[in-house]
Amino acid sequence: MSGTKAKTSLFAGLLAAYAGLMLANPVFPSLARELGLSEVQAGIVISAAALVFAVGSPLWGWLCDRAGRKPVFIAGLFGIGLSYILFAGVSYLGLIGVLTGTALFAALLAARVVIGAMIGGGPVSAQAYMADITETSNRSAGMALIGAANGLGTLLGPALAAVFVTCGLLGPFFAGAAIALAAALVLGFAMPRSPHQQTLERPPKIMPWDGRIWPFLLFAFATVTIIVLLQITLGFYLIDRFGLTPVNAAQWASISLFAVGVALAVVQGVFVARFKWSPHTLLRGGPPIMVVGLICAVLAPSVPLLVAAFAVMGVGGGLLFPGFTSGASLAVSEDEQGAMAGLNTATNGAGAVFGPLIATALYQIDVTAPFLAGAVVFAALAVFAWAHPTLWPANMPKVE
Repeated sequence: MSGTKAKTSLFAGLLAAYAGLMLANPVFPSLARELGLSEVQAGIVISAAALVFAVGSPLWGWLCDRAGRKPVFIAGLFGIGLSYILFAGVSYLGLIGVLTGTALFAALLAARVVIGAMIGGGPVSAQAYMADITETSNRSAGMALIGAANGLGTLLGPALAAVFVTCGLLGPFFAGAAIALAAALVLGFAMPRSPHQQTLERPPKIMPWDGRIWPFLLFAFATVTIIVLLQITLGFYLIDRFGLTPVNAAQWASISLFAVGVALAVVQGVFVARFKWSPHTLLRGGPPIMVVGLICAVLAPSVPLLVAAFAVMGVGGGLLFPGFTSGASLAVSEDEQGAMAGLNTATNGAGAVFGPLIATALYQIDVTAPFLAGAVVFAALAVFAWAHPTLWPANMPKVE
């Protein structure tokens, strides 16, 4: 099997999935307002998807080991496309008044739960697939390619949303569905099957407290939680700290997250992929950079410098994500890759669930509390990465 063709297919499929998902995210608040949802109801709808994503990811990992990597990857893309059509259909019924009140809220919640359940298929199968087609020495670079697809999709999605929203609030949802379905159809024929044709009757299970992997899950949970925490509070921080209007705050928040996305994509897609840094190096280098970015965000005297601080955080995240993903993959056997990918993705989902809750509590204490708390967490992770001897399995390459 051509490794280049396999990686290109994987990258294209993930890019389609992430871009399709990000197409709808910027539009949902406006759609929720048009549908008459309260802020609390809108938050519940969003959180439900994250919770189901976290809970359902281990099942996708089990399916990867049971049915194979490619079938699950394609099924995940189809699932994203069809679930977006379902959500858009329910929203349309709300916009024309067929569904209202509690019935509309329940239908939207159910449709969003379906989306959350389908999202996990892509990243879980992608991690397992990449583990199958990369050697140990190239695992970090391979996982960085997955992160680069995520970062690029995060950049393209909102940009495309600005185009398709001219067709109406439901335009980005249908566009995201079309992109995912088209990718599924094309890759169904073009994507090579994984060389690891494992279809076990009883795929192995891995527990989060497994000594081989829990340090990497700790890094994953902490990183995603802090990143989501910052995303949730950034708009409020711009208003309260710099006195921006809500519209200007939304614009600068988008610019800040765009800077993060660029940094993530460049670091993972260019530097990690080229230099093939090991998880050992990545997990020791990422946390200190995150600390610098967070402290600079607190001290930034102007909004442009705050954007620069977020770009620094993007660099740190670009090291951390392939670090804990490839590290966990290298820590387990070939037969456990699907289960490990599911558990790793579930951990990321858990961070997305807890991040908003922690963000709200910290922000009520002080506007800088989320940033300072994040700096403390990453400082602790930096110490842990240098001091914890079992973080580096014997089969893991070390590049000093």
